[in-house]
Amino acid sequence: MARKTKPLTDTEIKAAKPKDADYQLYDGDGLTLLIKSSGSKLWQFRYYRPLTKQRTKQSFGAYPAVSLSDARKLRAESRVLLAKDIDPQEHQKEQVRNSQEAKTNTFLLVAERWWNVKKTSVTEDYADDIWRSLERDVFPAIGDISVTEIKAHTLVKAVQPVQARGALETVRRLCQRINEVMIYAQNTGLIDAVPSVNIGKAFEKPQKKNMPSIRPDQLPQLMQTMRTASISLSTRCLFMWQLLTITPPCRSR
Repeated sequence: MARKTKPLTDTEIKAAKPKDADYQLYDGDGLTLLIKSSGSKLWQFRYYRPLTKQRTKQSFGAYPAVSLSDARKLRAESRVLLAKDIDPQEHQKEQVRNSQEAKTNTFLLVAERWWNVKKTSVTEDYADDIWRSLERDVFPAIGDISVTEIKAHTLVKAVQPVQARGALETVRRLCQRINEVMIYAQNTGLIDAVPSVNIGKAFEKPQKKNMPSIRPDQLPQLMQTMRTASISLSTRCLFMWQLLTITPPCRSR
């Protein structure tokens, strides 16, 4: 029968003095405390890798920054992973990678990369309008959140203040732009599914309004009104030019 290791105590650990060579104290179930000749005391967890079955060790940090109870909790967590055939050290590396990716893939940074692509296919004024709307109404709410953590309800909640002020057309545009950003995130491999596809359905649709117009039989009265109106000659000429050419006001400048 294998001899059972007696668990360590804080008293034993504190009393452990450095020697000419490094040595170890054993707490059992793979947990050891390496006493360095320099005087430092380092927690280590020894185990067999699930895939290769090779013996290895994982560092848990230095005592007393990592207490005996802390080290035992870390050992228990590693044992849970091993029971699922997950290598604790590989799991730790993956967590670090995910954390680093989250910092570089916030909604703000992904939106900026999307916008740099988007602005090559639209006018400069329209591109600026897109960015200003995101800066004003979206980034304050979700700009710092990683796109991998964003859910549909996260996006709906971010846009709700815009709905509350009655800007329904702005809501529609924001939902469209947010969706484009998240589609970009999917297309660049950052997320597997797009949570923003149907967020527009969570909001009231803006009422369509027709532009003011007149009937053909009202043209004579309009011409008479313009003829006697107190306006400059250039304004009157511009009006007549637009009427004859049917040019939109935005293109008549």
